[in-house]
This record gives sequence, structure tokens and C-alpha cells, in this order.
Amino acid sequence: MKKILVIFSLVILMGCSEFSHRRDTSQNIIFQNTIPKGEYNFNLISITYPNSYNEKLSFYQKFNETLKDLNDAQKEGINLLVDENMEKDLSSLFKSGWIDNEIIGMKNAEDLTDNDLIVLKTLNIATPENAGEIQKILNKQYYLLLNLTDNKEMYNSSYLYTELDKSLLMENLLIDRTLLIENLKKLKKNFVYCNPSNTLETIDSPIFISNNLASLPQELKNPIIFKNSNEFSGFKVLKNNLLIFVGDGKELFSTEDYKLSSHLYSLNSPTELKENLILSYSVGISRFLNWKRKEWKNTDMNTSLESKFSTWEAIN
Repeated sequence: MKKILVIFSLVILMGCSEFSHRRDTSQNIIFQNTIPKGEYNFNLISITYPNSYNEKLSFYQKFNETLKDLNDAQKEGINLLVDENMEKDLSSLFKSGWIDNEIIGMKNAEDLTDNDLIVLKTLNIATPENAGEIQKILNKQYYLLLNLTDNKEMYNSSYLYTELDKSLLMENLLIDRTLLIENLKKLKKNFVYCNPSNTLETIDSPIFISNNLASLPQELKNPIIFKNSNEFSGFKVLKNNLLIFVGDGKELFSTEDYKLSSHLYSLNSPTELKENLILSYSVGISRFLNWKRKEWKNTDMNTSLESKFSTWEAIN
């Protein structure tokens, strides 16, 4: 009777999901790109992102100069937190090379959309009186670019500006922008998106969730989820995700093969990036995106119930 009660109790306990605290095979995983067993730390880098165009220009200039001073190994360890505003500008940079309203100024006048024309109509400036509609648009585009670069006093309302004038005005910026995009593309694979609502088109990207979210939405399919925690550290295997705790909580989640940790660095400027990377070792999260649960197979018919229970995988 006692044996029956013991077995019954174990069966009930197996319905619980709190056994991923165990440092054994309870949440073991394997990586498709054969990552060696060991300890790995992921530094999440959050940099204050500006709102105004001119501040964005300064931000990316400093970012580009900082990235030039980093070697490939240091760049590989940058897991950059990307919020909605930064994501919008980065997507525009990768797609067109321009941000904000720069794209309206640099498009060919004939290629402007209705929305682009609405923006240009808000510019209350004089244009050559006898000029055609396309020429007036060209002048407004040039004025827009002058305004964005704090040179609007250079505008001449009687001058017939051309596409070449626009290109020459932005030539130096374009050279720097090309180098910036090349550097940013090296970081792109390790972008971590601050987006808990799962509205990202690419679910293969890792995301970061702050403390203000009490529980994780069950529909999230992102393979890696970072979450701030004052209580836990390490990582936990969920149904569809690896949940990596950010911080140094006292209660550690790990496995017999891997110990994964993460820390957040909040920077005011990209110029602070190099110092923090040198002071703290970090690896890129992109290496760890392709994972799966390690299958447990019982080849010994005489394995005890206790041994079987120790390899049971908790799924919460």
C-alpha cells in the first residue's frame, strides 16, 4: 500500500512545472551548430535613442566612430536592444540608406508618393515663379535637405535646383552613411527587439521583456526571450522558447551541459560602448537561436522510477 501511495504521489508531482530548478537533465537542450558545453554570457546593450533628426545624425556618427575602433570579436559580442523607434530607422537605413525625411529629399521628384508630396506641401517657402510643378518640387526637396542639415539659410528661392544639386549636398553624408550601414549590418544578426507583443514579422529574432510584464504571452514563438529578474538567473526551457534571465538573481537555472547568463548595460551614448565591452566578456546571441530539447531515451528496462523522474522535462 505504501509503494502505491509513493508512486501515486510521484505521478501527481510530475504534473507540476517547478522542477526546472534542478541542475540535471530536467531541461537539457542541444544546439544545431554544436556549441561546446560550458558557460556563456550575453551582454544586452541599451543605448538611449534620440527623437529629433539632428540628434539622430549625431547618434549614428558617434556609433559609427565607435564601431570603427572595435575589432570583429568585440562587434560579435554586441547584443543591441532595438526598440520600435530605432527599428523603424534601422529598417529604413538598410532598405534605402536614409532615415527620417531624408528619403523624401533624395528621391527623384517623379518617384515621390502622395504622402511624400503632402510633407513637401507643408514647407512654406518661395519657389521660382515661372517654374513647372516638378521644378517647384525639386526646390522644396533641396530646402528640406538644407533644413535637415541646419543649412536652410543657403536656400535661394530664384535658383533652379537639380537632382545633381541634391546629391552634391548629401555627398559627404552619403559616404559616411555607407560605412555606417556596413558596420550596422555586422551587428544585425545579434539585434534583440524590445517587443513583447509578438508583432515582429521575423519570429526567429530574440526579444527582450522588462519587469513590467508579469507573465509571458503563450503565443510567443521567438526562440530566445530575455527577461529582467531580481529573483532568478540563468535560463529556463519553455515550450517554444529559451527564457534567459537578465541579472544576478540568487536562484539559478542551469543544466548539466550549459550555464547561460545575461546582463543589461544601459548607455547614454554609443561612445560608452567600447569601455563596457572591454570590461565584460560577451557572446552574440545569434549562435544560440537554433536549439531543441534533448530527447531522453530509456535503454535500461531496470531503470528505477527515481532515475526516470530525474530526467523528466518540465515544460513551463
